[in-house]
Amino acid sequence: MEVHVRNVPEQATEKALRALIKESFKRLRISIDNVNCHKNRGKTNATLTFLLGRDGEFFLRFHGSTRPAPRARSTPSTSESRNLMFMGRPIYCEISNRPANPYLLRVLRTEAEKRKAAQVARIEKAEGPDVFPISFRCVSLSCGAWAYEDSNAVFSPQLQMIVPGTVQFWQHIMVLTLSNGLRLEFRYSATWSITVDDEFRPCFLFHMREPPHIFEEIRDDPIIDLILQLRISGNQRPPVRRGPTRHRLPCLNEVHSAIAGSCLVYLIGLETAPVPGQYGDFMQRLRKARAMPTLHHHEILLCRPLELYVDGFKRLKQQLKDCTHILPFTISFQVQKLAQDGYLPPGTVVSLLNHIIRMKLRSGERICVGALRRLFTRIPYAGPDTESEDLSVDNIVALLKESEDFCTRQAATQATKSSNVAVIHRAKITPSSIHLYGPEPESNNRVLRKYPNNHDSFLRVQFFDEDGGPLNFDPKVSLEKIYQGRFKDILHKGIQIAGRDFRFLGFSHSSLRSHSCWFVASFMHKGYPWGDREIIGDLGDFSMIRSPAKCAARIGQAFSDTRTAISIPFDFLKEKPDVEREGRVFSDGVGTMSPAVMDLICENLPKQFGDLLPKPTCLQIRFQGAKGMISLDCRLRGNVLNLRPSMVKFLGSNSWDVEICEAAYKPLPAFLNRQFIKILEDMGVPYPSFLKLQTKEVRHLKTMTNNPWDVSKFFHRQSIGQSMNLARFVQELAHRNIDFRQDPFLRNVLEAALLVELRLLKHKTRIPVSEGQVLYGIMDETDYLEEGQVFCTYNDENGQARILVQKSVLVSRAPALHSGDVQLVEAVKPPRTSPLRKLSNCICFSQKGARDLPSKLSGGDLDGDLYLVIWDKTLLPTQFFLPADYPRVPPVDIGRSVTRADMTDFFIQFMETDQLGRIATKHVQLADRGPLGTREADCITLAEMHSTAVDFSKTGIPVDMSQLPQSDNWRPDFMAPGPHVNVETNMGVVFDEEVYMDPQENWDENEDNKGYRYYESNKILGKLYRAIDEREVLKQIQDRETAGGITANSVVVEAVWKYVKEKCRNFQWEHLKEKAGEIRDMYEECVLGIMTEYSDHPTRPLSELEAFVGNIIGKTGALGRHQRDAVKTLKEKIKEDTIYIIDCILKDGDESSEEALEQSIACLAVSMEERPAPKRAEQPIYSFKYIAAAVAMREAEKLPGFEVLPPLDIPMWLTYGDL
Repeated sequence: MEVHVRNVPEQATEKALRALIKESFKRLRISIDNVNCHKNRGKTNATLTFLLGRDGEFFLRFHGSTRPAPRARSTPSTSESRNLMFMGRPIYCEISNRPANPYLLRVLRTEAEKRKAAQVARIEKAEGPDVFPISFRCVSLSCGAWAYEDSNAVFSPQLQMIVPGTVQFWQHIMVLTLSNGLRLEFRYSATWSITVDDEFRPCFLFHMREPPHIFEEIRDDPIIDLILQLRISGNQRPPVRRGPTRHRLPCLNEVHSAIAGSCLVYLIGLETAPVPGQYGDFMQRLRKARAMPTLHHHEILLCRPLELYVDGFKRLKQQLKDCTHILPFTISFQVQKLAQDGYLPPGTVVSLLNHIIRMKLRSGERICVGALRRLFTRIPYAGPDTESEDLSVDNIVALLKESEDFCTRQAATQATKSSNVAVIHRAKITPSSIHLYGPEPESNNRVLRKYPNNHDSFLRVQFFDEDGGPLNFDPKVSLEKIYQGRFKDILHKGIQIAGRDFRFLGFSHSSLRSHSCWFVASFMHKGYPWGDREIIGDLGDFSMIRSPAKCAARIGQAFSDTRTAISIPFDFLKEKPDVEREGRVFSDGVGTMSPAVMDLICENLPKQFGDLLPKPTCLQIRFQGAKGMISLDCRLRGNVLNLRPSMVKFLGSNSWDVEICEAAYKPLPAFLNRQFIKILEDMGVPYPSFLKLQTKEVRHLKTMTNNPWDVSKFFHRQSIGQSMNLARFVQELAHRNIDFRQDPFLRNVLEAALLVELRLLKHKTRIPVSEGQVLYGIMDETDYLEEGQVFCTYNDENGQARILVQKSVLVSRAPALHSGDVQLVEAVKPPRTSPLRKLSNCICFSQKGARDLPSKLSGGDLDGDLYLVIWDKTLLPTQFFLPADYPRVPPVDIGRSVTRADMTDFFIQFMETDQLGRIATKHVQLADRGPLGTREADCITLAEMHSTAVDFSKTGIPVDMSQLPQSDNWRPDFMAPGPHVNVETNMGVVFDEEVYMDPQENWDENEDNKGYRYYESNKILGKLYRAIDEREVLKQIQDRETAGGITANSVVVEAVWKYVKEKCRNFQWEHLKEKAGEIRDMYEECVLGIMTEYSDHPTRPLSELEAFVGNIIGKTGALGRHQRDAVKTLKEKIKEDTIYIIDCILKDGDESSEEALEQSIACLAVSMEERPAPKRAEQPIYSFKYIAAAVAMREAEKLPGFEVLPPLDIPMWLTYGDL
């Protein structure tokens, strides 16, 4: 039941109205929990939605009335009715003329059931919301940093603003509103600590991890502005502003812009309290907020800075510019990072310059860079908890010398790194900061490969919000001054780092999606200055392209990650016509190669798991101006590479390298997701079919710890510890009756990996399908397949070739939003003599029919798209739908050649209008509601909008967001976040204590978006979601693991040490302990670097478990897009670094060491020594000992005549990567 409330004071907030209603309900004995109160800002009406109609009728009996006409009395609904008074005026409540929102009623019902369940389970209800907000009057704002005076930590202001305002503490955020129209939001999640001083000069001090969010009110009508300032009231209210109400700003003013990223301490001066100690008493109330950071209560000392940071930065940058002939850029980059990222004050860094120059002259560039990078992990954060001596110049110089000595010793130990990667510096741009990173390995591309001696002139630039995530859409906030101001200014004018001016160069398609691009600083090439225009001009001829988006996409082909390049003679190249019919290109993006060319390419590919896997017959390539797939055609004789016109995107390239993006070594596993499941549900697939698959996977995860063989296979499948062959190591332990579950670290590794899978299963409905594969799509070159037929071939886990033969097979492609994006085909087997039988790990589509099948599958083509193939008969639908057929939109034509400014403007426009996630989320939300699911009109609209948004990167035509269907804040329960989880190396995976949070109270009044509330979905996705209790599943896994008993010590490492010592007792290894210690330190540096590099923010590193597992565990459910992008490279990074460390143990340079066994024993010995945690790391690094143990055990077993493992009946996959 819905009740309409009129005559509500315009200034009233929703929480204030709810508090009034709550008091009335107490008298009437009605539960406020079963009622939703809603009021928009600036409005004089509100609504009350009652879960129980009888409660609404009872309320109206006592407080119902009709608003009177002018000069008339209000009309009570009953004789007992009395108007409620709110802020001195009556409000009128009457039954609404529209029905209550059915999904809001379902939300209320779901919340009522959760409250009841919490009461039954005696789950504590979170306290605190009633104390908020807590408000204070302030008189000033200062931004600065910690400094030291007479050994005391003092606040050193770098910017001071004498301006009155209001401080408001809420549950999750502190909002500072100043009288000059500025607003600062200090999020507790980004705050180290809050200190209150309520003595002589009362103030709050916020020590931040990142800059606060800064806003200014939008006031574009001077008349309305004057009315608001004078608070003039009259019969006519000023119109309510539509759209954004405030701008997001990069800084407070010009001075603040130079220090915002490095000065993260804010002092807010307060009015003198009427009662001494009053502010401290108020702060005690704040401790009830669950998200509140550490609170301190003591005197805050201030000091005038000897040199302002602004002046220090100018001095530092000038000195770096003057030192370019002495200090290479790679060193100056690290020096600037010391100050710019807030490790040390710029004046202190200037004082270190002479010491750094002497170190460079003494030890060389490489060691100097390594020492400076190591210094970052050893400098403590300034503040009351750090002694002044720790940050003195003398102590920093001592740390630098210690790091120099370490890197000098390390240099003699290091092995050769892969030549397939480039080492590149990076910069992360946020609204207020520029953070410097690296250099770190990046996958090679055509541009980097072309200039191998100038990699330090290239810079990877990424754009993020302050917390490391994307800039999220908020309808009340305009980001114009961030995108069109700060970001555009950087893209147009470039970045100055260590005396070099970096300018925008370009971006690949994947980097555009992740809001990153390439910058370059001019360098000398063949005796000429070489900058961005020269580099682009050398790639090909783009002068005839008139679309910025299309031009950027064509140039971006040269920035695609291509780890391998193979040169071919020009006479290999042939042109093959496209297969076209009725305006459709059936061969769009695919060419062919002869067996000889395939052999030539495969000989130069990186070895995948040794030589056990067959040669890939399908390759995704870049060649000159062409892109797409090439597949084997065994009918071709000699050296032939056939490219089709649909593959060639531009001309003029002088490169003859075939660059390999991907190779189809093996099929990818098949998974269902929300989109596929919803479409299949609409096509008639019943719930039990999905539940059976999900239950099977949950049971598999629960029981995996029962035997080491399942664990071993799981580690291999997830590529965990692949370079140290953790999968094999677990089995070796089992054969020696060593239970890895008794080892805390290995147990935690398994738990963390299982939780990743469990959360994907519950929060993304990512269900594995054993009878399915994901394969590259190509065209049937033999013209054997009929319309509606496919040829599907793949290698099983033992490397055996399989051909799928089945009358009804599902084929689709992600993302799938339209009901016709899943189609039914017939999988056939060609004759044994067919050239198709020579192919592997691909799906071949027919070239017959009126329309090519790939284009029916979410607009796919054959230039490298992956297709989902499912032959599980329980998932076969009972009905099918026609595919979407969206018209092809020509790209934007500006009528002239494209300039760099045009491409940077497009890059900005893409970031501003990147709405793919928002559209897809809205589609999931609305598809759950209507009876037609994905066939609802709104969902069809969203599917087309999604297609337009996907093509925006090529057409330059943004999606029209005015078409976005309207919806509310009620979402199905399967979209809700999960319980918060903590991941710690020594504690493993731990869920936060379960506490009930009232959804109607767990938001701050200052927040324009109250967040989402959830109803119980009765569709398949909701049922699957509720079928998994992640707390209970993890508890069962942990119970099984600990059934055999646990110990705090590393049982595994001690057992391996005992075994190796016994078997190798006649070997001398003690003389190698010093080198072993250096290898251990090197590994720890690598892991600490990864923990910082792949975190959202340098002050919030990943756990060692996450780094070792190669995955980021979503703290409240599934990962966001930027985290998923990070995971793609995280696993590869830890793999590369571990291989490198193992090579340091086993090799001397590029050759195998004669003391490999002795060195591995020494590494195992030093790994068992107790060591404190490195500075800036909360825990010691544990994982090196397991790498050392695995290597030592493997080396010991190579000795002739010694005990080896008995023969094992294991699949081929377990032998991959043997050391």
